[in-house]
Amino acid sequence: ADHGGSDITKDLVDKPLVEDVMRTKPEMIGALLDSVWQLRTNEKISSFFESVESEKTLVTEHDQPILPCSRTFADTIQAHLFGAARLYIKRQENEWVRKKVSKPAGLGKEATGGIGNFFRRLIGLKIKVNEEAVRVTYPSRGLYEVLKPYLLHIDQFKYVPAYADLSTKGASIIGDIFENLRSTSALKAACRMSPDALMNARSCAQAYAESEIFSEATENEQDGARKRNINELRRDKDLAPEVKKRTAAVFADILNNHVESIAFIERHKAGAEAVVRTLAPLFQEKMWAVLAQDGAVENVINCPATVAKELGRDARYVDVQVSIYINQMHYPDIGRDIIKMLRAELDEHDFHRSLQEEAAVKVWETAPGSFNNQFKYQHDAKSGDKEIRNFRDLKSLAEPIIMEMKVALGLATKGSKANK
Repeated sequence: ADHGGSDITKDLVDKPLVEDVMRTKPEMIGALLDSVWQLRTNEKISSFFESVESEKTLVTEHDQPILPCSRTFADTIQAHLFGAARLYIKRQENEWVRKKVSKPAGLGKEATGGIGNFFRRLIGLKIKVNEEAVRVTYPSRGLYEVLKPYLLHIDQFKYVPAYADLSTKGASIIGDIFENLRSTSALKAACRMSPDALMNARSCAQAYAESEIFSEATENEQDGARKRNINELRRDKDLAPEVKKRTAAVFADILNNHVESIAFIERHKAGAEAVVRTLAPLFQEKMWAVLAQDGAVENVINCPATVAKELGRDARYVDVQVSIYINQMHYPDIGRDIIKMLRAELDEHDFHRSLQEEAAVKVWETAPGSFNNQFKYQHDAKSGDKEIRNFRDLKSLAEPIIMEMKVALGLATKGSKANK
């Protein structure tokens, strides 16, 4: 309080013991320890920071042994972090058990069965609940033991309440990625996810990491050499540590910055991994935004190959119904080349509209009937060929449909000949 910590002292009034703070306000411990370290030259505190080398010398680094225990301040931080996590998690567990016991309906025979409770029910007495039978069903049972190896830094005190909300299975799945989850929002996102969803998210992170690292590895291989398949690349001892490290970073990035993509992962479950493997090479870091965008993934997956190759990342804007109409053409390359023409005629915003707005989709519906059975098409055929039409021929034939598209988008009026 003498050094400006009046807010902290108010919080400590009803917590006379260190254990009380650990059990109810673990996020304060880190701040208190840091304050004590900053105040170690204060005459009331300095005796606790004397160096083992000389009582008159105070330690200046966290890793220097201190009299009389010969432990370092880093050891003190670690011990308090373990204690805070253990006590807070145990408190959470006890509160959960207490709530369950107070409302025994639906707890099951293990907790409320037995001949004694049978007779209590008959005569209207309150039944006795087997607390241990209830406790073993706690989703976070054994959580502290799972977390302990990953409690390493003083800044983790503030995350203890969020850690305590994780299920034990969820914490096991996160595992070594805790090091990368250094934000409360990311941990809260993880707490909202089921263990299965966390597993699927981690699988998606690994799929993305493998796509990135394996692509680079195969690109650097000698020309003419047989490209290794994914199983061979996974067995590469040099690449495995890279994939593991990158997976951790990507998983943390999903929880930190792309929470909106988690809904897709939860909805598609194990199938989300296959989608990530398909989309990652094309969209790279923008892929998570694509997963979060309604209908974008479905658009990409259904987009005809010839159109997807032409559009690249813009394939996400091609409405599924537009893809169906293009595939109905005898020559899907006609659809691709009409898209080329639209791209040249319209600005980016209107071009995207031409691929997905309802009025534009209705124009695309007329395309198969306009071009099927009328001619053979090869975009690079020689001019003047009587049997096959080329891109230049198509451009002339497609003028009416291009104009219809502009009218549908409100960029021209019927009968107008002027371009936008």
